Amino acid sequence: MNYRVRLESLRHALALVPCEAFLIEHPMDLFYLTGVELSAGKLFITPYEAYLIVDGRYVEASSHQTLYSVKLLKEHSLEELLTSLHVHQLGFDKYYTPYHLFLGLTELAQRLQLRSYPLEIVPIEPIVQGLRLLKDEEEISCLRRAAHLGYRGYEFVASLLREGITESELAFELEFFWKKQGASRLAFDPIIAFGANSSMPHYRAKTTPLNPNISVLIDIGVVLSHYHSDMTRVLTFGTIDPLMQNIYSIVEEAKLRALDLCRPGTLIGDLDRAARAWIASKGYGDHFTHGLGHGIGLDIHEPPLLRETGAHCQVPLEPGMVITIEPGIYLPGVGGVRLEDTILITEKGYENLTTNSCEAHGL
Repeated sequence: MNYRVRLESLRHALALVPCEAFLIEHPMDLFYLTGVELSAGKLFITPYEAYLIVDGRYVEASSHQTLYSVKLLKEHSLEELLTSLHVHQLGFDKYYTPYHLFLGLTELAQRLQLRSYPLEIVPIEPIVQGLRLLKDEEEISCLRRAAHLGYRGYEFVASLLREGITESELAFELEFFWKKQGASRLAFDPIIAFGANSSMPHYRAKTTPLNPNISVLIDIGVVLSHYHSDMTRVLTFGTIDPLMQNIYSIVEEAKLRALDLCRPGTLIGDLDRAARAWIASKGYGDHFTHGLGHGIGLDIHEPPLLRETGAHCQVPLEPGMVITIEPGIYLPGVGGVRLEDTILITEKGYENLTTNSCEAHGL
C-alpha cells in the first residue's frame, strides 16, 4: 500500500480545516495510514511533521514497518510535541474519539493553560474515514479476493445442507474451511438461520436442526489480507413455501432496482429509496427494518450508510466506493429473506464483487 500517498491526501484534507495539527487514535484509521496493527497508539500530523506515538510493545515493529518517525509513549509525549512544534490548535476526530480520550485532551489543554501555553482542542469531521470512502487499486484487489473467498464459503455451506445438521455445525465447518484457505478470521459471527429463525436480521447460529421444506438464510463474511467480505443468500431445503417464494421475488427485484442505480453521481439516498419504495408497494414496507447497505473495507461496516435519510443520503456515488446492497423482508414467526451483494462503483457503472464471475455492469 502507498502510505506516503495516503499521508499527503490527509495533509491536503487538513489544509481545509481549522487546526494546526491533527491527532488520530482510531485503531483502523491508524492501520490505514501506517500499515501497523496497533491495539493502542497515536498519530500526530502537522503540515510538515508526522509522528507515530506507541508504547514499548510496538516501538521496534513500528520503526521497521512505517514511514513515520516513531516516538515512545510516555506521560508527557503529546505535550512535548505540541510545545516543541508550537502547536496551539489540535484537531481530533469528533465522531471516532472515545469520551475518555476527549477528557484526556481537555485535561492536557488545562495543564498547558496553567503554564501560560494556550491550546485549543478542535473537533473535526472524520477526515480519515472520508479518505477511506474511496478504495485504491490495491484495496480493490484485496476486496475482490476476500469476496471470492466469501463466495466459496457460501458454496461450501450450501454443499453441506442435509437433514439434521444444525446451524452451529454449519458455522463451525465454515470457519474451519475459511481458515484452511488462508483467511485471517471471520468478519462476524455467521448468520445461518433455518426457517422462522431467519426473521431476525442479526440472528446468531444455534443448535437448531435442519428439517425438510424450510428456508435457509446464509449471511457470512470473511477477512483476507485485512479486508472484509459480506454476502447473504437464501436457499430452500426441499419444497419452497409459496409465501417465502413471493417474499424472495420481491426482495430480489428490490435489489435489482438498487443495482440499476449503482453508477457515479447517484445519491446514496436514492438507492435506498428505490429498493424501499418497491418493497412498500408490495405491502411489506414495515418489514424492511434496516438500511439498504453500508460501506465495507478494513471494517465490516464503514461509511457510507445507505439510507434515504441521514448523514450520507445526499452523498453521490463515486468510482472506488465499495458498498453492500442488502434489502430484506422479515416476517416474525414465519421467516425472512435478505439478499446481499458487495458492489464496487466503477467509472461507468458497477462491478459485483460477490458473484463468482465478478460480473461488471455499465462498462
